[in-house]
Amino acid sequence: MSALGHWFIDRLVVEQTHLGDRLPMIGDKGYVTVNLHTGEFDPDKIVASRATIQSSFSTSLRVSCDGHRVRVEGNPSRFGRVENLYGFTSFEECIQVYNIVLAKLGLPPFTTGRFYFTKDFHEDAANRKHKKRYTGAVIRHVDITRNHSVGYQNEWAFLRALATMSMPNGKRPNLYPNGATVDYSTSRSIGGSSWDYSKFYIKHFELIEHEKKNLKDASDEDKAYYRKLVEHCQAAGIVREEHSFKAKKLDRYELCFYGHVTVEDLATHHTLTTLENLTENLEVATMDYVTIADQLLRRKVCNSRQAANATANYCHMWLNGQPLYNEDTGKYPRQYYVHKQRLLQLGLDISMPFDASRTALPMIRHEREITVQPHQMPDWYRKPSTRNFVVIHGRAA
Repeated sequence: MSALGHWFIDRLVVEQTHLGDRLPMIGDKGYVTVNLHTGEFDPDKIVASRATIQSSFSTSLRVSCDGHRVRVEGNPSRFGRVENLYGFTSFEECIQVYNIVLAKLGLPPFTTGRFYFTKDFHEDAANRKHKKRYTGAVIRHVDITRNHSVGYQNEWAFLRALATMSMPNGKRPNLYPNGATVDYSTSRSIGGSSWDYSKFYIKHFELIEHEKKNLKDASDEDKAYYRKLVEHCQAAGIVREEHSFKAKKLDRYELCFYGHVTVEDLATHHTLTTLENLTENLEVATMDYVTIADQLLRRKVCNSRQAANATANYCHMWLNGQPLYNEDTGKYPRQYYVHKQRLLQLGLDISMPFDASRTALPMIRHEREITVQPHQMPDWYRKPSTRNFVVIHGRAA
C-alpha cells in the first residue's frame, strides 16, 4: 500500500447475468422492438431502463433488470451517508451494500463465479478464438480514491503546481477555471476517454458546493457534523485524488471479475499514474530562479557548471515564451530532451507552455514549502458501514 494513504472505492457499476427462470423486471420504463412489416414483437426481449433507489441525504443507486441481467450503478461508499470523505476499502463491502438493495427488490445477489471459454462466432471459422467468460458479477466501472493533506490554504497552490506537470503517459493537465480541480485526459469532454480518467480536487470546496443537497431534510446533529467536517478539511488542506477505471480498460487487463480483483490490484496497476508519479520530480518549495544552474549542481543533476548553465539557459527561454524547437524542421533538437529531463528534477516541465497564472513558479515568492502527507482520519469521523442506510423507495416495473 502506498505511503500516501489508503485507497477506497467511490463510484461502482456492477452487473451479472442469471440464466434460467426470468427475474422481476426492474426499471422506470420498458422498451420493445417491433417489426414494422409484421407488427410482431418478442415480449421476452424487453429492455428495461434504470430505476432510482433512494436513501437518506439525497443519495441513490440506479438498478435495472431485463429479466436476466441485473445491473447496479452508484456510489456504495456514499449511499445513505451525509458524506464520504472515507469509504469502503474492498469490493466485498460494496457488493454487500448492493446485495441488501437487490434483496429488497426481490432480485438475486451479486456473486463470485467460475471461468469458462467460448468461441467468437462473429469471426470466420479459421480465425475463431476462444474468449474468456465469467458466470459471476462483472465490474463495468470503478473509481478509486484517497485523501492527501497539504496544509491549511495550500490546496490551491498545490493544484496550480500539479497543473504544470503532464502525465508520463502523455496526458496533459487541465486546471478548472475555479482553480479547485485538475484533471488529466486525452479528451476535452467531461469524464475523459472511454479508457480511464484521473483528477485531483479540493475536498472542502466540493463539500460546500453540495452542502444544500447533502443536508436536505438532515437533522441538526447531522448539520453540525457536516460543518465540523468541512472545517476539518479546510484546516488539513485535503486534496482528493481519484482515478476512474472504465469498462474497456477493466476488460483489457482482466480487472473486471468480482472475486478475482482487489482495490490493491487497481492501485498498483502498471497503467495507473498516481500522485507519486506526478510529484516524483515536483518540489513545491522555495527556489530562486536566478540560481537554477546552482540548483542543478547542488542536486547533482549536472556534473559541470557548463552543463548547468546550458540547461538554465533553456529554462529561461521557456520562461520567456521562446520556441524551443527548430523552426526550420518543426522538431525539437536532441539536446531539448536532455534539458527537459534535467529540469523535471527541479519540478519544471518545459513540455508544457509556461503560464504565470497556473504554474508553481509565482507562489515561491511566498517562501513556503508544501509537504504532501496522508490524511489521518479523525476519531470522531463516522466510518462507513454496510448497514447504516435505509431504502426510501424504488420503483419496480
